[in-house]
This record gives sequence, structure tokens and C-alpha cells, in this order.
Amino acid sequence: MTRALMTTLGERDLLSGHSLFETRDSDEARDRVAAVFCPHELKIVGCGRQVEASMRHAPLRRVSLNRLGYGQTVEIDAGRLDSFVLVMMPLAGHADIRCGAQRIRSTPDLASVVTPTQNLTQTVFIGCDQVMIRIDRTLLETTCAQHIGHPLREPVEFALGMEMSSPAGMSWQSLVAYLVAEVERRSPTIGSALSMAQIEHLLVTTLLTVQPNNYRDALLNPSQPIAPRHVRRVEEFIQAHADRELTIGDLAAHAKVSTSALFAGFREFRNTTPMAYLKSVRMQRVRDELRSVSSADATVTSIAMRWGFHHLGHFAADYKNRFGECPSRTRERALA
Repeated sequence: MTRALMTTLGERDLLSGHSLFETRDSDEARDRVAAVFCPHELKIVGCGRQVEASMRHAPLRRVSLNRLGYGQTVEIDAGRLDSFVLVMMPLAGHADIRCGAQRIRSTPDLASVVTPTQNLTQTVFIGCDQVMIRIDRTLLETTCAQHIGHPLREPVEFALGMEMSSPAGMSWQSLVAYLVAEVERRSPTIGSALSMAQIEHLLVTTLLTVQPNNYRDALLNPSQPIAPRHVRRVEEFIQAHADRELTIGDLAAHAKVSTSALFAGFREFRNTTPMAYLKSVRMQRVRDELRSVSSADATVTSIAMRWGFHHLGHFAADYKNRFGECPSRTRERALA
């Protein structure tokens, strides 16, 4: 059950010092929540025409802690969250959650973990009070890729329900309770970039290892030894110079090995090829630019071509296959 949060904090009013808004206006509630999460549709269900919505919000670095209730039964259609993973933990009441093809009734005994590339709809019933942890998707995917030793070939997809009474659920609750407590007492840890980077890493790795997902087996049962120096040297070179015109010869020369040895190293230790790794890095750089406000004046085409994608049809198909949406949709969300 979601009791670790309340027990750890002495049953205090969680995040009471981080009030974001209180309102009876459903449009205001929708817009204020959207500013933290994403644009969505909000519909009041039943006889009442007003909500009694309140939200508490504690932004950290690439994670935020939130507490949200509507005081009324509402239906929410959020579409795909896209840029973040959301873990919703009811303290009281219940909500019917649908993410992609999965459906659950979320209660204090069953939290929900929302996959960002799948459509989210939910009915939040009157009296439902939830703690929500927002985690940046790039942080999650980068951490996952670092631990499995190669770029992700498909987005991370989670099982929707998290049993709070299970050992995994208790581990997750205890970690969230610790983070909430640090925020509540305004610990110096929260103000330290170094400490927060470590806490975020622990939060993400815990979620990846306790909650079933399509990379969990690879994370829990690594089958490959550490890659040899020449493979890691080429990976570092690609990360630093992905904007250059690079050939397999250039990469082999930098690593001071033959092209065949380089291919063999990537095949054995990364299950990919050097040029496929380069393409993956460039694809992520495109996505980063599409999501950046600083590149708002650039077109999707110009960004793609700057990173070496000159066949736009193939690029769009590969992008959608990896990120679950077309590049123009990524840009629309960023500009919104």
C-alpha cells in the first residue's frame, strides 16, 4: 500500500510548502496542470460543473514531485506524454487508467507507470488524491542505454500497474518517500547539482529495475563483458563529432584498428555496427533540436539535413519507429 510516504513523513501534509494553485475553474485547472505536464482535454463528469482542484509542485532538475486532486470526477485525455514518464501513486481514492492497450484501476495498493509513447486516458474519481513523479524521458533512455551498453533500438515500454505491497513496490515507495522528505525539509542535498544527479540516477535505475519493461531482462542479466577500449574510443569520438562527415575508415583510423576489427567489436559487444551507432546518435541529436525552443525558427527538414539525413522519407520513417511519433509532431509539442 502507499503508506511508506505517509509513515516516513510522520503523516504530514505532503508537499504542503509547494502549493502551485487552487481553483474551482476547470479551464484554469487544465491550463495550470498542462504547464507542468502536457496539453490535455479535461471533462467534468456528473452533476457538478465546478472542480475543487489543487496542485503542489516541486521541480528539481529533470524530475519533479507533484500532488494533484480535482475534488470532482473528471475524465482526462492526455494523448502521448512524449517527453516524460509519469508515475502516479494514489494516497486515497481511485482512478481508471488506460495507457495504450493496458487498463488498470489505480488505488493506494496499485500505482500506475505511464509509458510516454502510448496514449493516456484516465477517469479520476472524486476523492482521488495522487502523488505524481515526472521523470524526463531523455534521462530515462540515456540511463537505460548506458547500463545495457548500446543505444536503445525502441522506446522503453513499462507495464502499467505497480503493486505497492510487492518488494519492488516497497523499494520504489521508500525511495520516493526519501526524496519527498528531502524536499520537505529543504535539505542542502536538493540544492546540490552533484547530489541531485546521483539521486536522479538512483530514481531512474530503480524504476527500470523494479518495474517490468522491455529492457528489464537486459538490465538485470547483462550478458556481455565490458567492451574493449577501441569500441569505447569510437563511441566517445562519435558523441563528440557526430556533426562531421564520418566514414568507417575515419572511425577505424581514430581507434587505430582495422575496419574488420572495429566491426567485430561493435557486433560482439554492442550488437550493432559503428555506422548504425553513428546514425542513432545523430537521430537523438535531431530529436533534441526539435524539442529545443532555441531552434524554433529552424524547419524539420533543415535540422534533419544538418545531421546528415538527406532522404527525408526514410528519415521520417526511422524517426517514428524509434520515438513513436513523426518529427513534425515532436516540433509541434515543443512549440506548444
